[in-house]
Amino acid sequence: SLDSASCRKQTENDIPTHPFHGSFWVKHPELRRQNCSGYFATCLDYAQPQVRDYYLALIQETLARYDVDGLELDFMREPYLFSTDKEKEGAPILTGWLREVRKRVTEAAATRGHPIRLGVRVPSRPETALAMGLDAISWAKEGLIDLLVVTPRWATLEFGLPIPEWRQMLGKSRTSLVGGLEILYRPMPGGPAENVSPELALGAASLVLSDGADAVYLFNYFPGSLPKPVYRSTLRAMTSLNSLAKQRRRVGVTYRDITAPGEPYQPPLPATGKEAAFSMKLGPMPNKGWRYEVVIGFAPGAVTPQSAPSVQFDGTPCEFHELDQAEDGRCRISSRIPLRALTKNPTHEIKVSSKDQSSFTIQQVEVLFTPEGK
Repeated sequence: SLDSASCRKQTENDIPTHPFHGSFWVKHPELRRQNCSGYFATCLDYAQPQVRDYYLALIQETLARYDVDGLELDFMREPYLFSTDKEKEGAPILTGWLREVRKRVTEAAATRGHPIRLGVRVPSRPETALAMGLDAISWAKEGLIDLLVVTPRWATLEFGLPIPEWRQMLGKSRTSLVGGLEILYRPMPGGPAENVSPELALGAASLVLSDGADAVYLFNYFPGSLPKPVYRSTLRAMTSLNSLAKQRRRVGVTYRDITAPGEPYQPPLPATGKEAAFSMKLGPMPNKGWRYEVVIGFAPGAVTPQSAPSVQFDGTPCEFHELDQAEDGRCRISSRIPLRALTKNPTHEIKVSSKDQSSFTIQQVEVLFTPEGK
């Protein structure tokens, strides 16, 4: 995997002598993005021929040195490849560069005597990727790539990736379409993060496959992050919808951690008020022998056992199940979804309403699927 830019951790972007930085980045500050600010300001600018030539040389060296089955261009590290307001001009430049990469991959495959696949990782939304100069649809239709991974960047797992939209845009392209799962779960920007549990990973994987992706792609799911038997069974379950359908799983509301410059976007959480509604994809929902719960997490002081808001699923009232109060004042309420409320709609609405007209702040929304008896 080759990073698409040289910037790393925020605290080291302004330290040229830090060992994270390559000598090319250090010696050529004039080749970095212009008129930019923030964490991504010092990424290398792919509009500069020297930058494209440098990474093409690295690719050529990799193909010559190693007998690989595939090469991945990770444009999610980082997707900011052009100076501000130059992304549209940069798209055809980057596509031309991809043609050169594809040519060298094809030549290496002929030399090695076996296919070498070329994959890319891009932002989860087609409009976001294109607005950043990453014209992945054109790459696929032209046959430049074999694998397209649509994914969040790093901050959180993302549920309900727009796989059907990507699939429609790809048309008759033979490029494999894959949904990427990150290892962190963070419901709202700036909120606490935790490693993805097996339940969350299986819930996200179920959405990826049920929406028509060819496979699930895992990023940073290292062995040792879970007990070995749990780790193996979790990965094994992601190989098919049939396997996932038997597993306890969880689907949550998160947010998009990458947007294009100037792209309007409002994260769904936190949500403050006397009423809030959330549209969610949940994937396949078996009716018999399963228990469904909506779990709502509130900010400290927002809710007490006496003022727990009511919850509706697709307009049907849910049965209050339990309230879990943390020491810091945060609480989570769990409500059972009646079986009569379950439909085959592709999306579902979770509605939370105050019972006493008091305001609340929601920081977490999840739906838990549990086989009865577990």
